[in-house]
Amino acid sequence: MNIPIITPNALNEISRESGPVVVEIFADWCPKCAMMSDIFLRIAARHQHDIIFKKVNIEISKKIVDELGIEIVPTFIVYQKGKILGYTSGVLSEDVLEQRILELLYPNKTGY
Repeated sequence: MNIPIITPNALNEISRESGPVVVEIFADWCPKCAMMSDIFLRIAARHQHDIIFKKVNIEISKKIVDELGIEIVPTFIVYQKGKILGYTSGVLSEDVLEQRILELLYPNKTGY
């Protein structure tokens, strides 16, 4: 599975999506981002039919990072209908990241 890297002007794409979107903010020089990249990819593969996954490279898309006030990479942002539901940052286990994403998207559901 290939997760698209969105461009500086593509933040509007997310606001037009009707379904849930999860965005990974990363940097090529960041070792923690490299650690989380495979985890993000596996989660995306499991949820590719119900969640849209995208990536933002802070070196290419500084405008997006500034607009969102991102100070830590990696950061994962969960959107629903163009609205930010929440953020999570840093190195997390695959289970924890997936659970946080699902809890933000489906707060009334239990048993993730």
